[in-house]
Amino acid sequence: MKTRKSFLAALALAFVLVAGCSLLPAPDPAPVPPTTTAPVPTTTRPVVTTSTTSTTQVTPTTTAPSTTTTTTGVGPTPAPATIGLLAFGDAGSGDATQMQVAQQMQNWAGTHRVDALLEAGDIVYPDGSPSRFAATIDAPYATLRTAMPFWPALGNHDVMWNNGNDLMSYTSMPGRSYEKLITNGDVTMQLLVLDSNDISPTQTAWLESKLSSGTPRWRVVMFHHPVWSCSTHGNTQSVINAWLPVLTAHDVDLVITGHDHNYQRFQQGNTTFVVTGGGGMPTYAINACVATPTLLASAQRHHFLGIEATATSLTVTAVARTGETLDQTSMS
Repeated sequence: MKTRKSFLAALALAFVLVAGCSLLPAPDPAPVPPTTTAPVPTTTRPVVTTSTTSTTQVTPTTTAPSTTTTTTGVGPTPAPATIGLLAFGDAGSGDATQMQVAQQMQNWAGTHRVDALLEAGDIVYPDGSPSRFAATIDAPYATLRTAMPFWPALGNHDVMWNNGNDLMSYTSMPGRSYEKLITNGDVTMQLLVLDSNDISPTQTAWLESKLSSGTPRWRVVMFHHPVWSCSTHGNTQSVINAWLPVLTAHDVDLVITGHDHNYQRFQQGNTTFVVTGGGGMPTYAINACVATPTLLASAQRHHFLGIEATATSLTVTAVARTGETLDQTSMS
């Protein structure tokens, strides 16, 4: 009898302990690791027409015909119709900083329409060697380049190896200077890419001819050496002498450059000038400006540009490698 009572008491105690345990708060769920936002291809693709100068092609003995291609475009397509671009410069470090900027561009592409990736020169440091292509081009931009075309300009470091010819071939550049005509619905954009390593009369005449043709809603010009800069390299006098009068005479909407490793924005007349040299290499300080228009915005930060064009506005957003907006300007 005593044994049976002891058994029942032990059983009751076990029941109380189990019941008591069930009243304890449940442990926090395991943290969910952050996810990477990947670009999502869009179903509508703008038409892109390409033309080059016959004197500045990879194979200078032949004249490449104008070709028409379509871009893949990534991200949701908002209404109204939009042309979206990503732009950056002086990226070719091949280190973690370049990868962080590339990741932020990929994040942007996950929530914005992007039709092409632009690079304002100095893609491959230190000297444009093919041995550096994997680290400075393939590793950071493989996902983006799978989803959209890559349209670079040549920087001074890029032409140190074989005058940049290997890099041009590797990135499928149509020429040292070339034109892209982009159309999406009622939005039209002319993009002219120039080689500021060789500011020849032929290239200047080509620039004048292209800016005198057609009636695109937006005109964007990209090359490496800045027109204006309040930083290490300063203004580029050869560009000021040869190209600035042409750019302002034709009311080019946006001029994208690099060379100085930071972000700067100027305005002269109807033209916005942006230095976007924060793609990955160590940054340069912003100094006192000398003989420039007013410096409207600047940041000694790694960054990229998100460019969005509609039929009524052209918006440029500078985004830091940590994701915050550094500056934004809009043209109409």
